[in-house]
Parts: sequence; C-alpha cells; structure tokens
Amino acid sequence: MYKRCLCFFLLLLLCPFYIPGYTYEALAVSPDTYINQIKIDGSITPLNPPAFITGGRTLVPVVFMAANQSLGAEVTWDARQRKVSINCREHRIELNIGQKTALVDGQSYTMDVAPLIWQNRTYIPLSFVAAHLGGRVLWNSASQEISINFNYQPRVFAYYYYSPMEEIEANRHLFTDIAFRWLSADGNGNLSYEYKDEYREKIDWVRQQGIAAHASVALMEREQLHQLLSSPSNRSRLIKQLTDLAVRDKYDGVNIDFEFIAPEDGPYFTRFLQELKAALGPDKMLSVAVFARTGEEKWATPYDYKAIGEAVDLVVVMAYDYSYLDSEPGPVAPLWWVERVAGYMQRQMAPEKILMGMATYGYDWGSDGEARTVSASKLQQIVAKYTVVDHFDQASMSPYYTYYDEEGHYHQIWMENQKSLNAKWTLCQAEQLGGVAFWRIGTGFLEIYQVLAGQ
Repeated sequence: MYKRCLCFFLLLLLCPFYIPGYTYEALAVSPDTYINQIKIDGSITPLNPPAFITGGRTLVPVVFMAANQSLGAEVTWDARQRKVSINCREHRIELNIGQKTALVDGQSYTMDVAPLIWQNRTYIPLSFVAAHLGGRVLWNSASQEISINFNYQPRVFAYYYYSPMEEIEANRHLFTDIAFRWLSADGNGNLSYEYKDEYREKIDWVRQQGIAAHASVALMEREQLHQLLSSPSNRSRLIKQLTDLAVRDKYDGVNIDFEFIAPEDGPYFTRFLQELKAALGPDKMLSVAVFARTGEEKWATPYDYKAIGEAVDLVVVMAYDYSYLDSEPGPVAPLWWVERVAGYMQRQMAPEKILMGMATYGYDWGSDGEARTVSASKLQQIVAKYTVVDHFDQASMSPYYTYYDEEGHYHQIWMENQKSLNAKWTLCQAEQLGGVAFWRIGTGFLEIYQVLAGQ
C-alpha cells in the first residue's frame, strides 16, 4: 500500500492533476488563512502546498491525501469528467470540480463547498472528506492549527451530586464516566455517606448503559486531611473501606477529591494514592482531582504532579476558578490560561491521563462588595428580573453579563457558555488529552451537552 501511495505522491508532485492540453478555469478564491501543517491523531503532517480557509471552510490540496502514510489513500483523476476519486480506509469518495454533490460508497451527499482548482492545484473540502472517513476535524483558533482525529475517543467524566436522574438519562450517550460524589472521609480514615440516595440502583443503571461508575470521596478540611494523610494507620483504614466498597458495590473505580491539602502534607498525599492504587489493583481505576497549575505560580503546592500522574489512572485537573469569590470580577476559566495549564500538565504526565475540568457555574460580583455563585438557573432568574446586558470578552474567550439591581448596585456575572466551552473542548481534543470532566450534573447548564454532542 505504501509503495502505491509513494508512486501516486511522485506523480502528483510532477503533475498535480494537470493534464497537458486541457484548459482549467482559475476559480476566484480569496483565502482568509493559510495552513502549513495538519495534526493527524497527534502527529504533525506538513502541507506543501498549504491548505487554506475561505468562507469558514477549510480546503486542502488533494496531494495531501495521497502523500500521508497514515491515511494510506489512493487518489485518481479523471480528466474527462473532472473527477477526483479517493480510496481510503475502506471507503470510496468521488468529487467533481465545481460541484457540491459527491458520492461516498455510491451514495450521494451534498457538501457545503465544492472542490476547486486554484493555482493549478486541486483542492477538496477537508471536513466532508474526513467525516466520511471516520475522522473529526478540529480548528484551534488560538494556535491557528487544524487537527484530524480518527482513533481518539475522549472521556467525559461527570460528577453526580444531588443530581436528578432525568439529566443523566437524557444525555446517557455522552457520558463515559460518572463519579458519584456521595461519600465523605474524616481524619481517622472513616468512610461515610454524605446523604441518602438509591446507591445500588443508580450504580447498576449507569453500568448497564456502558458508563463507568466511580465512588467519589471528598475531604476538604486542612487539619483533618493532615490527620488522615500523615497517619499510616488512618490511611490504611480508609483504603480498606474504599476497596471493600468498590468490590461490594461493583464500582469501576474510585475518585479522590481532597482539597486544601497543606503543602507539607504533599508527600503523604502522594503516598496515599500509591497505596490506594496498589490495593485497588489493575481492575479498578483510580482518579484524583487536583488544582490547576501553569508552572508560573508562586504559591506552594501539595501536588507532586509527576508522581501523581505515575500513581493513578486519571487526573481531573480543576481548570477553573481562575477568578474566584474573593478576587476581582473576571473570567472563571480564560482560554489562554487553560491552554497554559494543559501545556504544563502534559509536561508532568501522560496526556491520556489528563481530564481537563470545565465549570458549569459562574460568579456574580456586586459593587456592594458581595460575590455569589451563580448557576444556569439562577442566571435565568436574574435575566427575568433585571435588565441584563450580554458581553463576550475575546481575550479570554469568556462571556459575561452586567446589570443593576433594585438598590442600584452594579453587577458582573462571569460564567461559561456554549461558545467558551466549545473552545476548551476543541483544545482538549486537539491536544489528544484523556478528555474532560465537569462539576456537576444537575445544575441546569444544558449548553455543556450541546458542546459534547458537537452541536
């Protein structure tokens, strides 16, 4: 196959679909952006000649299909019919210059943009061809980079906490993992349920849908965390209870959500994770939530990210709360910051272990000095009550909203929306990270499901 591709490649270089004696009309094209390389399943492929974007659509030189070994495509040209035929990945795609109708395995489809000849090169619509070959095209506007993913399946790891099952049922096809955050630990290593629920029924239902169920346990008090982590006997007590629970209730894994650990307790925390993973064994996944970091921060951290990445199966990076209740109003998760977090985390651990956290909430800062957490449903109540003005900050790729309350206090609300989350979802896929995680199911923030569904 590769020899045939090489032959086609040489032919195309010498004669890029140009037949002597045949006259081609030069179609009027005004490229908006030139693309000199494409990333396919994480590997960079140079483009010569370059692809370009025009009218919001990406067109690539068809020579790219024949030259790329990972695609293994055979490309032929019918000068009489002005038709390009592509045999690739057990599919046959037939495209005619200037026509928006294409044949894929003999079935007719309509494209958004027609193939064309420009500067004596044949260009084809990338998204249409990639989609029918089983790939997905992603455009990272920040890095001006195109990625095509054929084999990549990102995880969607969502937290369940006092959550209505209706939202899970309606979006069951989008989840790969659900962490049931109904467990708490104390300083002595005792495990307990935070609230009452139909534990076994919901675990069984989730697993029947092909979704992995995780037992998520939280502890967020610094002194109790020190008491637990610094004591071998307390660690051992909690580890035994967690492993027993995972086996008895048939969880697929355990998720640790310990926050506000003292920096000096960092080595104990790493040891706890190592011990817990050894006890769970290879058949149960271990995931852990950690605060986001770019490597430029001055604050001390309890996390040895490299060692944690080696110890556990998945790392939920809480890439949000860049602006918090006690800070000045601003974006919850500016895209430029999330990109830096992603870069730093990939230098610490395998990319496939990284789950980038996405927020389904925001904050309302008032000129009266008060700041409050805002959910999607709360935002709708505010919109119904006050005159709210929508804004979008391009620098951070974040929406925000402003209004005056009945007492004349000025408010800014910063939270995510479909556009801002889609930029982060695209980033995760382009970098081929393990996937995304979000807190939490049941806040009424339905735009996240539109993003995950590719709408």
